[in-house]
Amino acid sequence: MSRSSWRAAALLFLAAVATDAWSQASASFNAGRVFYGAGVGVGFGDVSYLNISPFVGYRVDERLSVGAGLIYRHSKDERFARDITTNDYGANLFARYTVVGPFFVQGEVETLSYEYVRADLSTNRTNATSFFGGGGVSKSIGGNASVYAAALYNFSYGSQSPSPYSSPWVFRFGIGVGF
Repeated sequence: MSRSSWRAAALLFLAAVATDAWSQASASFNAGRVFYGAGVGVGFGDVSYLNISPFVGYRVDERLSVGAGLIYRHSKDERFARDITTNDYGANLFARYTVVGPFFVQGEVETLSYEYVRADLSTNRTNATSFFGGGGVSKSIGGNASVYAAALYNFSYGSQSPSPYSSPWVFRFGIGVGF
């Protein structure tokens, strides 16, 4: 299956899940099914970064959740004659389905405005849309709070040059409340 076929299939899957979820949610909205949280990433060293990704979602039923999030990434690279700082921002839509126990599968579409470093060490901004699919695990840490970890494959990797990601695999970790 070609890369564009995978993207089209992922987009159709997300559209179908979102349509079904919307019809179910609008029929009987329950504020107790709303959840929110954030993914946070930090790194220190010659290349330092901070990633903050707040999200909000709705549990359509016991297994299916849909939501949206914002993305902000800041990085500072000190390996060159002068420090290089970049800022990326964007948004995403996701659908998550619990398969069994704490294990889930997830589909996501993301749009990102990101800066990349040119050969002359200047930066340039461009946009990318990425389609992710994968799975993960979510574990309750008490009350309404849980932690999660997910491994998602970027089906758009390689079609964007330069890419906002260094690998087709993206790993996400975070905390959710009410999830």
